[in-house]
Amino acid sequence: MEDYLPISCLRPDSNFKFFVIGVIKAAERPKATPSKYATTAATKRYVFSFTICDEHGESINVSCWGTVDYVMPLSDLCFIGARVKISNPRVTVTEEKNLGYLPEVTSAYQLHLDAQNSSCLTTCDLSHDYSIADALEFAFHTPPPQKYSSKKVRIKDLMLDPGYCEGDFVNLVAVVVEVGPILDFKIKDRKACRQEVKFVDQSDKESYVNLVLWDSVSQVFTLEWKAGATVVQLTNVKLQVDKNTNRRFLCTTSRSILTMDPNTDEGHQLANYAMELDLQKLLNHFQQEKLPEQFFRNKAIKQANVAALGDFISRISPGGREQAVLHNVMIMTFNLERGISAKCSLCGKRSGYIDMDFQLTSICLNETCRNKEPRYQLYFDFSICIGDATGAMKRLRITGDFAVKILGQPEMFLSMSADERTELVNRFWFEYFEIGILIEHRHNGTKELNVIHLEPITFKMP
Repeated sequence: MEDYLPISCLRPDSNFKFFVIGVIKAAERPKATPSKYATTAATKRYVFSFTICDEHGESINVSCWGTVDYVMPLSDLCFIGARVKISNPRVTVTEEKNLGYLPEVTSAYQLHLDAQNSSCLTTCDLSHDYSIADALEFAFHTPPPQKYSSKKVRIKDLMLDPGYCEGDFVNLVAVVVEVGPILDFKIKDRKACRQEVKFVDQSDKESYVNLVLWDSVSQVFTLEWKAGATVVQLTNVKLQVDKNTNRRFLCTTSRSILTMDPNTDEGHQLANYAMELDLQKLLNHFQQEKLPEQFFRNKAIKQANVAALGDFISRISPGGREQAVLHNVMIMTFNLERGISAKCSLCGKRSGYIDMDFQLTSICLNETCRNKEPRYQLYFDFSICIGDATGAMKRLRITGDFAVKILGQPEMFLSMSADERTELVNRFWFEYFEIGILIEHRHNGTKELNVIHLEPITFKMP
C-alpha cells in the first residue's frame, strides 16, 4: 500500500512506499550520457529532468536515468502542464554543483526515478482525489522565489546597459505584444519548433525584447498568450546576442520558469498598463526600426557553410521559395566573358550574348521578328562559383536588378577600358563575402539559386 506525501514532507530516510502528485511546470528532453562502454542505442544511458508543483505551492526537481526503453516512454508523459503521479521515487539532497543547471525550487531535496527502485510515473485525471486547480494555480500563476534580487531587470536597461553580457541569467516581468508563428526546423535527426515572442514593460514603450522558445515550451505556453493582455514573469532566462543584427534577445534553458499573469503587485500593474497600449502603433514603430539589411537577415534562414546549403535545398518542396545566408564564403570564379546577354525588345526572348569583341553572337529567331528592325536590350546574366573551408563548392546565378546594383548598367560596363573591367572583377574574385541566396524549386524539378545579397567581409589584423 502506497501513502501520499506532499512535497514538503519528503525526506531522504523514507523507508516506506509512497507517491507524489503534482503538475509539471518545466521539462527538458532526454539526453544520452557519454560513456566509453556505450556503443549502441541499447547500451547507452539517458537522463532527463522536470519540475513539479503541488497544491500547497511546494516545488521539487525530478530526474530520470536509465536505458532508452525505460526513459523514453516516461519522457513522452512529461510535458509542461501534465498532471503526474510519481511512485517509489528515491529522495536525495540536491548537490550544490547541480544548482546551476536546475530551476529554483522550494524543496532542498530531489527525486530520482530509476528501474532498480521500481519507480514509475503515470498521468492523473481531474477525478483524482487531489486539488488539481490549486496545483495549476501555483504552477503557472505563482512566481518562484527569487534568491537574487540583482537579477531582476527592466527591458530598457537590458537592451542598453553594457553591464549585462551574453550568457547572463536575468528575471523580468513584461507584457506580450506579439506572438510569432511556430517555425519547423530539422536539427540533426529530430524535428524542432521555434517561436519568437515580443515583450514590453513600463520602462520604455519604444524598447522591446524577443524571447525565443523551442519545442514543447512554445507549444504549451504561447497557445494561451494573447497580445496586449497576457503578463509573463520570466525567471532565469538567458541573455543572448544575435551575431547578424547585434541585438540582444532572451532564450529559455532547463533553469527557466515562465509564470503567466503572476499574482503579484507588479503583475497587476502591468496588466493595467497593457490595457492602455496601442498594439498596432507599437508594432509599426518596431518594424520601422529595422534597417532593410537587418530585416532581410531576420527573415532569412541562416546556413553555416556551403555543404549545409545542399542539405537545405534538398528539403524545399516543388514550387517553394526560400532564402539562405552563407557566411565567410569565397568567390572562386567570377567570369564575365559571356556575362552580358541580349533579349529581343519585340518578343522578350533571349537572342544571345555579347562576346569579347562586344559583338552580338546571334539574332532573334522568332518568325514574328524576322522582318522587323531588330532592337535588343542588354542585361547581366552569369554564374559564379563559391567555396568555403570545408572544400564544398556551389554554382550561383547573378542577374536582374541585383547585378546592376553591384556592376552598374551593361552599357556602362561595355564602355569601360580593359583595365577598369579587370579592376572591377578583381573586387569579387577570391574575396570573402556574406552571400544571400534566393532558392526557387520549380514544378519541373529544377532549382534556381539567385544571389540577392553580397557583403564583403573584413578581417581584423592580429
